[in-house]
Amino acid sequence: MALWAAIDIGTNSTRLLVAEVEEGEFFPRGRGLVTTRLGEGLTRGGNLGEEAQLRTIKAAADFWGRCRALGVERIRVGATSAVREAANGKEFSRRLKAATGLELEVFSGEGEARLCFLGVTGQLPLAASGPTLVIDIGGGSTELIRGEGRRIEAVTSLPLGAVRLTESYLPAWKAPVTFLQLQCLREKVEEVLAGIEKRSFTASGEPVLVVGAGGTVTTLAAIYLGLENYVPELVHGTILPRENLQEILTELCGMDLERRKRVTGLQPERADIIIAGTVILTSLLQKFALPELIASEGDILGGMLVELWQRPGS
Repeated sequence: MALWAAIDIGTNSTRLLVAEVEEGEFFPRGRGLVTTRLGEGLTRGGNLGEEAQLRTIKAAADFWGRCRALGVERIRVGATSAVREAANGKEFSRRLKAATGLELEVFSGEGEARLCFLGVTGQLPLAASGPTLVIDIGGGSTELIRGEGRRIEAVTSLPLGAVRLTESYLPAWKAPVTFLQLQCLREKVEEVLAGIEKRSFTASGEPVLVVGAGGTVTTLAAIYLGLENYVPELVHGTILPRENLQEILTELCGMDLERRKRVTGLQPERADIIIAGTVILTSLLQKFALPELIASEGDILGGMLVELWQRPGS
């Protein structure tokens, strides 16, 4: 089997997936993640910050070196919300290529959603067998995708991300979150969600399967399971009841940043943005009257590899 790789340059982190690919299926053989926070301050200034760019380019260069050492035959590098929205996104792409030789694809919101759906259905057989709603919460945006089997039927990209909302609505993120702060955050999320037609993202009133992807969901699964060390195989497929997610949110809001960093299952580098991400998720579940969702390790990275295999000549 061919050894391929994908690098996802997101608003919060830069991630790597190395996998063996055969007949459109991928089998993970290695992963990497660096919290580069490329979208830091983007909502205020409209430009990617210098330090954030340097952190991200270094992470991508390190991943590329690792790929070469492993004998990776093909690699695909993609960027999402932060780069596509930044005024200097094209300049960042040029800097990345000059430093690493890597060509950067900047995905549209709908393109990002499509790739996430491919990644989820490729890693979760149940999601490829019937009506499915995929919720992908990122640092800068949230994608909703409804599909039947592997066919996408409805998709939207929302300007709701864990980093974006933390910077805008939780400026004093080192302290416990007050009731007023939480209320303002919820109102903003609900304002955006009000424009979504519920029927567009449910089949016969409710999807057969609801799947969550992205760091917020997988982190909440690790907290729910009480994992002292993150184990992807345990997180993948975990059922997260909405009522338990609400309980976790309430507990996190009562903690300051240092206390949150010590929560079992919560990576310290995500402690500042987990509350905003959880508000997005619980608000979506409430909007669609969904009692639970399944956490998925499959996401845009896997989708990038599946789509690469589908290209002519692959």
